[in-house]
Amino acid sequence: MFNTSFRFASLAIVSLTMVACAAQPDDAQQNDTASEELVSKSAHFETFQGMDGQYYFDLVADNGQNVLRSEGYETTEGAANGIAAVVANGVDSHSFEVSEAKDGEYYFNLVAGNNEIVGTSQMYSTKSNATRGANTVRSLVLRTGAAPKSVPAVHHERFEVFQGEDRQYYFHLRAGNGEIVLTSEGYTTKQSAISGVASVQSNGASASSFQTYQAANGQYGIKLQAKNHATIAQGELYVSQSNATRAVSTISGILGHQVTVQSK
Repeated sequence: MFNTSFRFASLAIVSLTMVACAAQPDDAQQNDTASEELVSKSAHFETFQGMDGQYYFDLVADNGQNVLRSEGYETTEGAANGIAAVVANGVDSHSFEVSEAKDGEYYFNLVAGNNEIVGTSQMYSTKSNATRGANTVRSLVLRTGAAPKSVPAVHHERFEVFQGEDRQYYFHLRAGNGEIVLTSEGYTTKQSAISGVASVQSNGASASSFQTYQAANGQYGIKLQAKNHATIAQGELYVSQSNATRAVSTISGILGHQVTVQSK
């Protein structure tokens, strides 16, 4: 999936486009989507270049939640084609495949008609949550159709606190280039999420607080654990354990100094 140990680069935001040109869902699918109550009414793509020289994109809801991350592409044109594939395939519920990781957590892939994976979710604690996440991506693709645009990169590290599509509160950590590198568990209140930021800040400065694990697809993810071994944040999946370990080193380096907090 992600062919890099960790990715730093400039950030561009590109709005979802040409939804009307994508395959349309049937009436039952439309009714199912319309019944969902989403916090966000739209989403955008954030495209960046990794340390490996490849290009990636995230699909980020307008509440700040990262709901999908791409494979790596050799060119910006390839990443643009990947975005088009998300728009074309994301309207079809059958394009989403929910899988279980070896540690018992769940994630989903968005798969194109040629069986190529064009996007992968974060990790979820239950299969129902992963399924809800897939429905959220599909709903956001259906609801959004603005012209492409880009914005200047976010060039400083920060935590962002936001309300997720499940109405719980979360935070994620952005690296200096704006890439989302760590995402929290859910909290019932915003204040609890802000307290969670403090826990990540205090525990994450030590690489020994992170655990690597293997997903069902053979790739490796990372978790940040508190002293009671509870998971308080997770990173992305990486193509090898050595890449995941290198990501731990980078993230712990970021958390080795005070990081600003922004509330959405």
